[in-house]
Amino acid sequence: MKAEFEFKPQRQLFLSNRCYLKDKILYINSKPTRAKMLPQSQRECYQTFQNALEELHQTVAASDLQVATLRDHFQDVQQLFQSQIASLSADDVSPDYASRWQSIQTEIYKQMRLLETDLMLLQASRSSATSRSRASTVGDRINTLIKYCEALLQL
Repeated sequence: MKAEFEFKPQRQLFLSNRCYLKDKILYINSKPTRAKMLPQSQRECYQTFQNALEELHQTVAASDLQVATLRDHFQDVQQLFQSQIASLSADDVSPDYASRWQSIQTEIYKQMRLLETDLMLLQASRSSATSRSRASTVGDRINTLIKYCEALLQL
């Protein structure tokens, strides 16, 4: 008769009477506390960028869409992106999350370029049906960027 043993890895590590680590979550006084892997300075940059994107989205969603106003708001968002987001480095991010951070950062860069193209197409549209369709595409692109910011803020 064969004896079967089941290996169960220890999932809980006691650090002290009040602190323990379980499934990569730090518990202090039995309350879960997730350590943030994104430095506070980067967190603030992404939060500012997300807020600017949300304002841009409100401009797109307005019933009386003004392409000139939208273009001006986009230029502000693009300047914010170039000065604060594009210059960030994975050096300050926890090594466990650096790869994920880099992937999302690359996607944000790509989506910003596509958004710029979508806005040029919107500006060039001649019919109201085409304008509505392209405005919807711009709104979807901005939502995607907002979701990427949310994902980074969760790190």
